[in-house]
Amino acid sequence: MSQEFLRTPEQVIRYLGARDPEAVQHLFKALQWAPEEFSRETGFHVPGAEIPGAIPVVRYRISVIDPGAGPPMWNEGAEYITLHIPELRDKREEELFAVRVKGDSMEPTLRDRDIVAFWTGGAREPGRIVAVHVHWDGVIVKRLQRYNGSWHLYSDNPNHPPVPLTEEDRILGVAATLVRKM
Repeated sequence: MSQEFLRTPEQVIRYLGARDPEAVQHLFKALQWAPEEFSRETGFHVPGAEIPGAIPVVRYRISVIDPGAGPPMWNEGAEYITLHIPELRDKREEELFAVRVKGDSMEPTLRDRDIVAFWTGGAREPGRIVAVHVHWDGVIVKRLQRYNGSWHLYSDNPNHPPVPLTEEDRILGVAATLVRKM
């Protein structure tokens, strides 16, 4: 095969689709794209790559805040991540935000520099990981628990003691998904 045969990305995808359709499916899975989304975003149609009955993919553009910062808000200079979160398919982008984990208080569940996406409409139940704007430290990521009739914020790392949730603190959202930084 000559290099001239596969000059464009579209030609490469078409060739791969014709030669090994399963490889194209693995490519889509690695890219976390549905074939329909790939076609829509690139304009390339891959024969045989359609999945009958596939659920359309919705990608969210979510602002990322650092711990200790104020509550999430629209900011033109903010960092954003783009995610597909099937469980939140019917939610609005405005209902989602992300927090970059800092430190070891939530290890082993969450590691330093992980990014956790939160949904503002999530159920605030015991055991859920939440983003909370605490009056003394800005935004923190902790596990919500009930103890002796009061709400407390727990770390998964036992070296960090629980702290009571006060009237000045505000739960901003419940964890929806994790983006692990490698």
